[in-house]
Amino acid sequence: MSRPSRRRRLSPVAATACAAVLTVTGCAGDAGPAASGATPTTGAGGHGYVPGAQELTEPQLQLAYLDDAGSAYAVDLLTEEPTALGDLGQVTAVDDDGRYLFAASETAGGLTVVDTGTWTVDHGDHVHYYRAPARVVGSLEWSGEVRVSSSETLTALFSPTTGDGVVLDRAELGQGELREVATVRTGPHDGALVPLGDRLVSTGEDAVVVRDRAGDPLPGAEAECVDPGGGHATRVGVVVSCADGAVLVTETDDGVAVERIPYPRAVPAEDRAVGLANRPGRPAVAAPAGEQGVWLLDSRARTWQLLPTDTPWVRAVAADDDRDRVVGLDATGRVVVLDRDGALSATGPLVPVDQLDRVDLQVDADRAYVNVSGRSEIVEIDYADGARVARTFPTEVAPVHLAETGR
Repeated sequence: MSRPSRRRRLSPVAATACAAVLTVTGCAGDAGPAASGATPTTGAGGHGYVPGAQELTEPQLQLAYLDDAGSAYAVDLLTEEPTALGDLGQVTAVDDDGRYLFAASETAGGLTVVDTGTWTVDHGDHVHYYRAPARVVGSLEWSGEVRVSSSETLTALFSPTTGDGVVLDRAELGQGELREVATVRTGPHDGALVPLGDRLVSTGEDAVVVRDRAGDPLPGAEAECVDPGGGHATRVGVVVSCADGAVLVTETDDGVAVERIPYPRAVPAEDRAVGLANRPGRPAVAAPAGEQGVWLLDSRARTWQLLPTDTPWVRAVAADDDRDRVVGLDATGRVVVLDRDGALSATGPLVPVDQLDRVDLQVDADRAYVNVSGRSEIVEIDYADGARVARTFPTEVAPVHLAETGR
């Protein structure tokens, strides 16, 4: 189930990619200049600091995007300046954790890890913002889709295609090292491997299992979960979608607690909450509810709420606590916003309906972003202001994959 940790230096593929990176200082190097309008703080840096980084007074948000050929770029949301990140090879799947991109590529021979150079460390009562040069960290052997989730200490990668997971040491990753601390192998299924502090929440085909840092199951820390549909971290813990509701795993003084949160009624398979998502650090998660609307799961109250919609949604992200806003993409290609009272606002159609399965919806504290590969642009929406289109960013290549980093 697990194996001794090991370090991986840059592979020949990664070294080539690193040499191809444009307008950054290389795979290590000194920190570049701060973004316009950002003031460095004094001192040696707080929690999450790494040598060569600058700690700044505001989030260093950027949009990283790639085309199918693996040409990667980023646009700074403060300056609107583009940066080339490099050529990662033919890309088949991409995911991120708010700082790193993980790009699966058949031509590059595995999973390439890119440090976009901007990140936030949230300690609840205070936050640190950092900026450093972007770089290609290295590569891992990989097959199929990739799903990524990180805590302060661990980064977990899971392939639903193979059912295999790899766990990396987060501190070492920040230093440019890919050090595996565990592997978890299950059968192919629509599951998850999500860190909970220094532990791991993993799925099998019919169960949720909590594991230690080395990947070994914790005695008694499991629950039945028939037909899992992915998992996601919240401010409270980790939630996993199951056929009859969800399983919530939280940390306690004595270890962990595993709880079931059933649906309020029987739910057919086509209306289940699969693909739970939220803005990082929120206690709620959301998912489309088939033709019925949107599911909102409050992990604090341990309750489900079904929010009816006039059109089916294909993406749903729990965005804030104040009005329980959910931001989504509907079947007509609109970005839509729904609150707890059922008030709905929407853009006009932004995405062609034949490209809905190629859209990444990114949501932060103020804005939402969608990639429109057919028009080579990224659209920014102010979801708290009637779903107003705020800005449109032209892109260097068709943005088939999109990630917001620095948050």
